[in-house]
Amino acid sequence: KNKEKCLEEGGCEGTKVQMRLTAEYVCGGKFDVDNGVITSPLYPSNYINSEACIYDIVAPKKKRIALTCEYFNLSTKCIGHCGEHNGDKTYFQDITTFERYEGKDLEGKTIKSKKNHHTFYFLSNSKDVEDDHRQYGFSCSYNFF
Repeated sequence: KNKEKCLEEGGCEGTKVQMRLTAEYVCGGKFDVDNGVITSPLYPSNYINSEACIYDIVAPKKKRIALTCEYFNLSTKCIGHCGEHNGDKTYFQDITTFERYEGKDLEGKTIKSKKNHHTFYFLSNSKDVEDDHRQYGFSCSYNFF
C-alpha cells in the first residue's frame, strides 16, 4: 500500500498512483454515417453558456463532406474587450480552415470539405442565453459526395 501522503502543495510524488484517461464527447461527437445532422447542445432550446463542443465528421475515403446550416443563430453578445474575433464571444469554427462564424453567418449556407474529414468547434461564451426569449443555436445537415 502507498505510505506516502498526497499533499496539496507537493502533489502526489512517491505514491505510485496510476491514472488512465479516456476521451468522451459531452456534446458534439464523431459522425461517420451519411446524411446526418449536427446541432448545438439542447437544440431546439437555447444552448447553455460556457460550452465547448467538437463535431468530427468523417466520410469514406475518396468522398467529401457538404455541411449546410438550415438554422444558424448564435448570440452576438460579447463580454470584455470585444472586436473582430476577440473577447468572450460565441462562435462556430471550421478547424480545417480556422474560419470562424458568428451570429447568422452560416444560415442557409454550405461548407464543402476538400478531404474526407472535417472538424468543427463550437464555443458558447459565459453570457447566459438559456432563458432568453430569442432562439439561439444551430442545426446543420451534412452529406457525403
